[in-house]
Amino acid sequence: MKLVIRFLFLLLTFNGFSQKLHHQMLSSQGGNATTSSGIVFKFSIGQQSVTGTTRGSVMTQQGFQQSNWEKIIATNNTVRVNTTTYPNPFDDNINFQFSESVGEQVSILIYDILGRQVYSNTIQVMENKIIANLQELESAEYFVKLSNNSFTYHTKIIKN
Repeated sequence: MKLVIRFLFLLLTFNGFSQKLHHQMLSSQGGNATTSSGIVFKFSIGQQSVTGTTRGSVMTQQGFQQSNWEKIIATNNTVRVNTTTYPNPFDDNINFQFSESVGEQVSILIYDILGRQVYSNTIQVMENKIIANLQELESAEYFVKLSNNSFTYHTKIIKN
């Protein structure tokens, strides 16, 4: 129990510092603790997925973010049009090249890591390609949905 209290104290103490580091983290750090009744708590800082334990009917989980985008991006395998995104990471402009015609216009929606829509536009397709000027976005990772009447495509992009 003392270990759990120490962890909570450290978590609260370093909360402001961790916000500065979240873009630079490559992996998570953490540990685990076992209560006197045998329940194991696993914890980490900056994790992308849930950790937890199950004992009987009790399940304890802790997580920083549980993203559903990996499942959504996997649906691209059912799309007849291959899409190439470049450069990624990008500075101001990002290109989406289509393997075949997708129509005259494509709607682009961009979401931040918390799922908030941060950009919306309809872009004219020129030679099976669109170029999006995203200079107003902050440096971060984003999720993109490209769509029109004939196709839908999802991907992740990183702004330098």
